[in-house]
Amino acid sequence: MVLWSSGQSTTMAPRKDRQVVFITGCSSGFGLLTAKLLKAEGYTVYASMRDAGGKNKDKKAELEAASGGGKLEVIECDVLDSKSVDAAVAKVVASEGRVDVLVNNAGFGLYGPIELAKDEDVARIFETNVLGYMRAIKAVMPHMRKQRSGLVVNVGSMFSVFGSGICGYYTATKFAVRGMSQALLGEGYLFNIKVSVIAPMGFSTDFLHRSLQLTAPIEQSGEYKAAFSGLVGNIDNFGAKSGDPAQVARKVAWILGKKNPPFFVPCGKLARLSSWLVKLLPTITLQKMMAKIYNFKQLLEKVA
Repeated sequence: MVLWSSGQSTTMAPRKDRQVVFITGCSSGFGLLTAKLLKAEGYTVYASMRDAGGKNKDKKAELEAASGGGKLEVIECDVLDSKSVDAAVAKVVASEGRVDVLVNNAGFGLYGPIELAKDEDVARIFETNVLGYMRAIKAVMPHMRKQRSGLVVNVGSMFSVFGSGICGYYTATKFAVRGMSQALLGEGYLFNIKVSVIAPMGFSTDFLHRSLQLTAPIEQSGEYKAAFSGLVGNIDNFGAKSGDPAQVARKVAWILGKKNPPFFVPCGKLARLSSWLVKLLPTITLQKMMAKIYNFKQLLEKVA
């Protein structure tokens, strides 16, 4: 497959079974599923996570035992630490001589009323969901520029195109990721580096439980209590409507297989529906719809 590069001679991209993929946040959810699938499809996968020899040692063993014709190695990486990210990418390049794909996935959710959040919790979600992505991008870009090829896949969200009440800070990080990705698309174009944002919505994984934090206890949220409990109480029902989260891993694999992958890729029934509705409806109408979905009775009364 011949790839275009600005001002450079064309080069042959590696075959799928030789492409080297570095994934962040593989201890659960989309990262774990994607690492398994890409190994099954013949890629060389470096699946990263924190504390791979400690609390996540079972996940490390699960990934390394996954079947498939590719290669999968679990490596230590903490996206909150630039030195850790740089060391992880350096290990990949030292072992394989290149890095062809970055899948930025590490992150968590912070839900609850905007006014009730602690500064340190807000700082942590931006450090993880935004700066964590930036650290990984900064680590791989010099190698991709040297190769004059590469692909960055940032796992975003449909909350990068509209914000739902009680999800403000998570929404803000995903808007930031999408904006950063658009800029990176322009910069990467100069060196034949492609960029895609995959935008799932509502899939039920550990993200909705173990990786979900609240801006404040529901019982201490005052007038927000009904709306807040409505969202948290409906999370599993909301997730069930999107179906199997393995869809996200399959969509990532689909992006990797495209010569010119699309920039923004909604994933799942709810994501595709939301993408359509955002184009058609005023923002206040979308907020009323989300309020009904989560049974935000008090919020509905305010915006009616």
